[in-house]
Amino acid sequence: MLRDESATTGLPMRMVVLTIVGMAGLGAMIMFIGDVELVPKSMHADIIGIDNSTTSSVLHTNSGVKNITVQVIDVDGQAVEDATVIIYGLHTSSAGITGVDGRTVLSLDTAAISVSGEGYLKLVAKGNGFLDAKNDFALKVVSS
Repeated sequence: MLRDESATTGLPMRMVVLTIVGMAGLGAMIMFIGDVELVPKSMHADIIGIDNSTTSSVLHTNSGVKNITVQVIDVDGQAVEDATVIIYGLHTSSAGITGVDGRTVLSLDTAAISVSGEGYLKLVAKGNGFLDAKNDFALKVVSS
């Protein structure tokens, strides 16, 4: 069996043909998926104001309905349109969709917030073609 060379006859030609066919198939697959963006871009969401002020770090309970402005931008600093933004936690939540400027206003009733001392609201932004932006400590809430 070691001296039988009939099995190797034509082997190099078969390897060349299989390699060419394989590369042609791989090229066809790459051509079809070449236009698809495989790696999602990064983005982040920031609270830029509460009730048209630049105060964006602390929210007091039992202070009525507050309008929280959130801006979503990508890593290039461009506004992310049509991103879903959700702020939640402490038995309350609010959601909105960003506009052309990457901003949305979320209305939050502070009377519904349940916290003893202080706590934090979480912020999540989701956009098509982007990685989700998450912040577990987006807004500090202090009981009044």
